[in-house]
Amino acid sequence: MRSSDESSSRDLVCVLETDPTGHRLRYVRHLVTATGPDRCVLLTTREAVESNEYATHLRPAGTRFVTLPQAASRREVLDSALRWATAASARLLVVPDGDKYVVPLLRRRPVLRRTRPEIRLLMMRTATIGGPEGLRPTTAVKPLLVQMLRRLPGVRVLFLTDAMGVIERRRGYPGLPPVRDPVPRSEADAPRRPEWLPPEGADTVVGLFGVVSARKNLPLLVQAVAELPHVVLVVAGHLAPNVRRFVETDPTAVSLCAEDRMRLVDRFLDPDEYGAGLSAVDVVALLHDNDAPSGVLGEACTRGTPVLVPQGGWLERVVEATGVGAAVPMTVAGVCAGMTRIMEDRWEYVEAARAWSATVGTDDFRNRLLGP
Repeated sequence: MRSSDESSSRDLVCVLETDPTGHRLRYVRHLVTATGPDRCVLLTTREAVESNEYATHLRPAGTRFVTLPQAASRREVLDSALRWATAASARLLVVPDGDKYVVPLLRRRPVLRRTRPEIRLLMMRTATIGGPEGLRPTTAVKPLLVQMLRRLPGVRVLFLTDAMGVIERRRGYPGLPPVRDPVPRSEADAPRRPEWLPPEGADTVVGLFGVVSARKNLPLLVQAVAELPHVVLVVAGHLAPNVRRFVETDPTAVSLCAEDRMRLVDRFLDPDEYGAGLSAVDVVALLHDNDAPSGVLGEACTRGTPVLVPQGGWLERVVEATGVGAAVPMTVAGVCAGMTRIMEDRWEYVEAARAWSATVGTDDFRNRLLGP
């Protein structure tokens, strides 16, 4: 193992995160900021340290890190992290992407009593039976495994909820405390409009942001935009390979790009550019088919931008409770109607988003994962 700096401080906090994609390293940044870089060590991989996300979110914070040995399994990753945290006399080992380590931790039951740091796992995916996600074996088994995990000594399990704290408990996961999705409040009054956006006021601009996987249902959004002549779609963020193939080969997507009614920014966006994009579009599309919170929803809320979400899941419950967006059937007609409805009453949604933006922040996330 190689370390940027090692410490045996009684107050040391270790954070295990090997995946730099999405919001994960932003979550780590909040923990580093809360503890101070001298009291927090990231246990990670060389690939994560060399990523654009690390350079953007963690290098400026002076984050200390340990690169774990290359491992063939998550169990080996966890074992390496536990050995390092124990040797350093760390107070806590925080695992933000805790879903990946439920089974590896259960397999360590016989030795956990000898592990010094308390382990805190954040469950980011708590899909329930009967929700919008397809029924899979893990959907039925995972709640039972999590309840077994909660009984282990020195292990505390929490679940990630929406940034506004609308959902406080999850069916099938009784007793898990909620942790609000951390969303820093926007401080920029007038962020510079990104050059990849259409001219201001020319058309209605719908934005799809973040890592764009198949779960974000871009094909459905493309078909809906094609039906609305005065709507421009902007897709900004890393495209998964299968999504990139779609936009390169689908006739409707190719036609929209040729007409300049679909703009692609297939790369990592730094926080300023990302926030400016969220501020500048008219609607943010969050047509996820997974039953989970969305950090993009909270970020859009802080910028007063309405959101479009699917009916039947977590995001619908949030927009119904807050009024920050519209929930629609996952059909072309439903998405078209939702975009039209938001634009007709846009200022009502904007005012709701501005009101609820005061409830978001990072304190709950940091206090729940680091506090007593």
